[in-house]
Amino acid sequence: MSVSTAPPAPTGQKPRRPKYLVAALLMALAFGAGCWTEGCGRLAFYRDPDALAEHADVIKDEQDKQRVDGLYQRYLDAADAQRGRSIPLSAAIFVLGAALLALTARGLAGKSNTRSALIQVVAAQAIVVGAAYFATKDMRNAELDWKFEETLAVKREGMPADQYAALVPQWRALRSSMPPAWLGFRSVASVLIIIALSRQRAREFFEAAAAEAASDHTA
Repeated sequence: MSVSTAPPAPTGQKPRRPKYLVAALLMALAFGAGCWTEGCGRLAFYRDPDALAEHADVIKDEQDKQRVDGLYQRYLDAADAQRGRSIPLSAAIFVLGAALLALTARGLAGKSNTRSALIQVVAAQAIVVGAAYFATKDMRNAELDWKFEETLAVKREGMPADQYAALVPQWRALRSSMPPAWLGFRSVASVLIIIALSRQRAREFFEAAAAEAASDHTA
């Protein structure tokens, strides 16, 4: 009497990477690049705060130039007053950005042992960026005031008066709403990245990658 058996399941097949995981990794990659750039730029500013002094050369109107120069000096004073907070936070943002870039690149390549580390770094960067937002509020507001007023001064010289008059209230509304909106977006997106990395199919994908790496190592 013969007993029929089902054919064995194919082995060596890695689970397909979910599309939501790819989207989450790409968003983490963008956050990593942003953190790296932000931290590097802030640290470079503290090494040479006069590097931005050439901003006034593009403004021809004397009153606009004086106003922008005054806002720039207020930014320098605020940055100096908050140096003790800003430098450590900027260094942390820079390091976390570099870590996010490295880990996300490994995740996109399907490397093993990256999921848990990515979850921790994504959470850490969200916390540190949020802490920097509130701890260096005066410096950030002074910097935004300077940059927005400089942009308005440049645009006024190259736009018709009626178009400039319509632009100013829109620009000032953007100045008020952009920072909290960006922080909210980053926070929500970071939570979504963590959720994506924690889902069952994402775990299975990275566990299969780890098993494949272990098999190749012992072969």
